Amino acid sequence: MQCACSPGRTNGPICRRLHTLFRTSSLGRERRNGMAFNNLIVNGGFETGAISPWVQSNAVAANSYSHTGVYSAILNGTTTSFLAQVVPASPGDSFEFNAALSKLTSAPGPNVVVRVNFLDASLVVIGTGLAVAISTDIPLVSTSNWIPLIFTTSMAPVNTAFANVFIQTLPVVGGASLLVDDVSLVSVTGVGTGPTGPTGPTGPTGPTGPTGLTGPTGPTGPTGPDGPGLFLWGEETVVWADSGAAGPGTGTPSDPCSSLQAAVTAATTGALAATYGMRARIIILIAANSAFDEDITIPPARHVQLLGLGPWVLGDAALANFASTTPRSIIIQTNQAAEDVYLNQGPAFNARPVTVVGTFDNGTSIGTHTNYTDGAIISGDVIFQNTDSVDPFTTIEFQLLNARVVGTIAPDAGDPHQGITNTYLYNSRINTMNNPGGRIQRMVDCHSNGAIVVDAYAMITNCALQADVTANAGDVPTFGDAPPIGVFNTSFGDGTNGITWTGTLNLDTSSNYFFVASGSIMTGTKTVLYNIT
Repeated sequence: MQCACSPGRTNGPICRRLHTLFRTSSLGRERRNGMAFNNLIVNGGFETGAISPWVQSNAVAANSYSHTGVYSAILNGTTTSFLAQVVPASPGDSFEFNAALSKLTSAPGPNVVVRVNFLDASLVVIGTGLAVAISTDIPLVSTSNWIPLIFTTSMAPVNTAFANVFIQTLPVVGGASLLVDDVSLVSVTGVGTGPTGPTGPTGPTGPTGPTGLTGPTGPTGPTGPDGPGLFLWGEETVVWADSGAAGPGTGTPSDPCSSLQAAVTAATTGALAATYGMRARIIILIAANSAFDEDITIPPARHVQLLGLGPWVLGDAALANFASTTPRSIIIQTNQAAEDVYLNQGPAFNARPVTVVGTFDNGTSIGTHTNYTDGAIISGDVIFQNTDSVDPFTTIEFQLLNARVVGTIAPDAGDPHQGITNTYLYNSRINTMNNPGGRIQRMVDCHSNGAIVVDAYAMITNCALQADVTANAGDVPTFGDAPPIGVFNTSFGDGTNGITWTGTLNLDTSSNYFFVASGSIMTGTKTVLYNIT
């Protein structure tokens, strides 16, 4: 067995602790208390040179480094990756889980989630034996550093037939890949115990000794300083961000993150989010007047709301009217395999990925000046990026609340999300929306400067559409989640020149007046709604 300690530090307290863990773990042992044990994991050391029979995503077996033997598994650190294996189990079983982890480079390590779920004979999840999240503080393999994991599961419930071992990495921007070796799952129910012998006779009770004297009370020590985060409301799903904070911060109200990406990463990799996925509704509360000069990536299979307590900017806001020197964008990642990790566990995990951007203020951001009084400004683009190499199609939810997007709302040019994007726009101003899979479910009190290309629309009301629109080409707009369906109290063009509307257009008489008066033209079928029921 290789030691997990750094060279030259084998006598330090960390080294002694790691040696103790290895002596008491199942890694490298064949007997416990004189009894042989059975590792239920097949190919736990990957010494076949292949991943099989593990089920994997973005994982390979390689002989670059190993904890013991020759091979280990490498999980990509910049995208969602996992290993999973189903083994037999019985009601009343409990297990010891062991593994050794390291990282491939000196970049920040990925966030790791380890789960052991109990399944019935139909492979339906009926209980959770282990669910832990491991931080990015993972040692570097080139210095022969490995960290041992040793956990004991809870007892398997009635009707248990199998146990599912699941090791997942959640992506970190620019993060290092994870090495996994020596995975074992060993039953600890009754290990090392023989049959219980007969109970011997009870011996006589000895005499009670005299009570000793009470010693004097020692002096009271000084009161320590108050720690951060005294106000813990919503601590599991609410993270606070403030660009003006000293930083880096822990995300509590009294110690907010100074980086918005750090706040997103902390929230989306927390234990609750890792366990429940899209059902964990995460809110990032942003301090008023914050300006974050950074691009933001939201990982897949998550529900994230970026909500300001007042006006805020994604960018440096250093130019006139709070414009930014460098456009900064929000990248919303999608991944069907990452969603299936949760969806396959049953109705308690069933939800869609959601991204909400804006403020709590219900003002309006349709003009330059009204926007920076109370709204959010995204100085770059909103990009929908697929990270699933097999299936780019998934349905996601996206909302703008009192926000302005200066750039384009569109799929990623290199790896686009190609499924449905249910879009809700309220009190917001957008430039160009080129999202062929997008569906405008609601567009209320909004202003568009550039062209809009979407699959369909449900309701557009009290809006100004300043450039061409392509929507519902050849279709009737009946998909909406609630009536009425159509365009209401909406103007077309800049007041001098009209626009071209491509697709089916249902509109009220007021909107029809603006459409005709502006000289707008149709490519499709127009229906004027005189009576709405």
